[in-house]
Amino acid sequence: MPEIGNKVNKLNKAISGTIFLFVFAVYAYTAYPTIAPRDSADLAAAALTARPAHPPGYAFYVLLGRAWLTLVPWGDAAFRLNLMASAAGAGAATGVFLLLSRCCGFWPGLGAALALALSLPLWKFSLLCEMYSLQALFLSVLLLLAPGPDDVPSSVSLRAALSALLFGLGLVNHQALILAGPGLAVLWWEDLRRKNFWRLCFPLVALGLGLNLFLWVRTGSGPQAWAMVTRQEYGTWQLSAGLSRPWSASLALDLLRHFAVELGRGTSWLVVLLGLFGAVELRRCPRFAGGLAISVAGLGPVFFLMTRFDVSGWVARTVLESALVAPTVVLCVAAGFGLAWVARRWAPAAAILATAIAVMGCWRHGSEAYHRDDFSAYDYVKDLRRALPPGSVAVAAGDTALYGTRYLDLTRPDGSGRKFIDSQDPVPAEKPGYVFGLPLDEVERLGWGRAKDMNPAGLVQTWARTKADAFWDVSVLRPGRALRRAESYARDVLLSYAFAHYLSGQLLEAGGDLSHKAGWHYMRAAALDPEDYQIEYNETR
Repeated sequence: MPEIGNKVNKLNKAISGTIFLFVFAVYAYTAYPTIAPRDSADLAAAALTARPAHPPGYAFYVLLGRAWLTLVPWGDAAFRLNLMASAAGAGAATGVFLLLSRCCGFWPGLGAALALALSLPLWKFSLLCEMYSLQALFLSVLLLLAPGPDDVPSSVSLRAALSALLFGLGLVNHQALILAGPGLAVLWWEDLRRKNFWRLCFPLVALGLGLNLFLWVRTGSGPQAWAMVTRQEYGTWQLSAGLSRPWSASLALDLLRHFAVELGRGTSWLVVLLGLFGAVELRRCPRFAGGLAISVAGLGPVFFLMTRFDVSGWVARTVLESALVAPTVVLCVAAGFGLAWVARRWAPAAAILATAIAVMGCWRHGSEAYHRDDFSAYDYVKDLRRALPPGSVAVAAGDTALYGTRYLDLTRPDGSGRKFIDSQDPVPAEKPGYVFGLPLDEVERLGWGRAKDMNPAGLVQTWARTKADAFWDVSVLRPGRALRRAESYARDVLLSYAFAHYLSGQLLEAGGDLSHKAGWHYMRAAALDPEDYQIEYNETR
C-alpha cells in the first residue's frame, strides 16, 4: 500500500507540471502586451527601479519583480512582469490540484484546478502587472501545507514553519491576506495548542513581515515608510476614502448581493453548486470545513463590507474585481470536494463535470479575459505625450496617465523634458501650462485662473491659444477586443477620452463657439462613455 501511494503521489506531481504549463500557456497567450490601465504601470516602474510602488509599497512584488526582470531580460518590461503574474496564477491552480488530488483523487483535483484557472477573477489578474495572482498563489500553498481531511502530514514542524514564513511574506504582498488568518488558524488548531508551535512560527511570520524594511531603506525615512505601509494616504482602514459611503443596512445588503452575484459570474453556478456539495462532503472533517468557511467569509463578505463601497457606480465595482480573486480560490477548493462527493456516488460523473467546468470557463470567460491586442493604456499615454510640447509642465489626475507616463519615461525616454505633477501633490507656485484629468471647477479651486480662459488641446487643456482639432488627429488608440467590448479596465481608458471630449465641449461653449464643434465633442463623450456623459449641447441657443 505505501508503494501504491508513492506511485500515485509521483503521478500527481507529474500531472501537476502539465497543468502548470497548460495554464501558463493560456495566460501568456491572452496577457496584455505591455502596461494595463490603472496601477499596472506603477508596479512595473517600481520593479524596474527597485523602489516602492504606491502605498502600501508592495515590497514583495517589487523585489520579486526586480529579480524576475533580471532572469528574463528580453522584451518589454511590463510584458515580462505580466508573464510573472501568469506564472503565479498557474502556480495557484497547480497548488489547488495538488491539494485536492491528495485528499480526493485525480478528477476532483483537476476539476478544482480548472475551475480556478479559468475563473474570470484569477484569469484577468494573471495577465497584468499586479500582485493579486501572487495572493492566490500564497493562499493555495498555505491551504496545501495545512493539515487536510484524511491527511496525516509528514514533517509537521517543517510544514508549519514554511506556512508561517509564507504567511508573513503574503502579508507583505497583499495585506488582505490577514483576513484569511482566522481560517488558517482553525486548520492548524491542533498544533496551535502546543507551546513550541508558537516559538517556531511566530519568529518566522515576523521574518516574512520584515521584508517591509525594504521600504525604510529605499525611502530613507522610518516615518515615511510607516505611513506608506499603513496606507495613511488612503485612510488606513479604508480601501479608498473617495469611494466609501456612510454605513447603512441597504449598503451592506447591496455589497453582499454584489459579492455573491460576482462570485457566481466569475466562476459559474456549476462551481458554486459543487461548492455547496463540498460543504456536505466536508462534514466528515468539520475542522477543515470550518477553516475554509471562515477564510472565505473573511476574504469575501467581511472585506466587501469593510470597503463600504456604493456598488451602483461602475468605478467602485471595477475596484472590487480584484477582491474576488482570493474568495474564488477557496470556492474552487470547496468545489473540488463537491466533485469528490459526486465521484463517490458515480465515478464517471466527476470526469464529466470536470470537463464541463473547463468548457464553461473557456466559453464564459475566454473572450472577456483576452487582452493580447489590448494596447489601450500604452496608446493613451502616447497620445498624452503627443499633446504636450517639449519642456512643458502639466498637472495631471488619473492613475493610468500618471503611472503610464512614468513607465514610458523609464523605458522609452524621448528627451522632451516634459514634467508631470500629480494633482494630489503640493500645488506648484507657478501656473502650469497644461492640465488633464481635472474638472474645471477643480482647476479654479487650485487658483490658476478662470476655467473659461482655458482652451482645449485634445486630451489636455491649456491657457495658450490652440487649434484644438489638430490634437485629436494624432490619436492612435487601437480598437482591440477589450476596447470594443468596453471591458472594465479598457473602459477606464475610454472614460479618459470621453472626459477630454466633454471638457472640450464645455470650453468651446464658454469661449462663445456657436458652431457644431462643441456638440460634436459632447456626442463623442456620450458615445465613448454613455453611462457617465449625456449630450448637453443645445444647437439652437
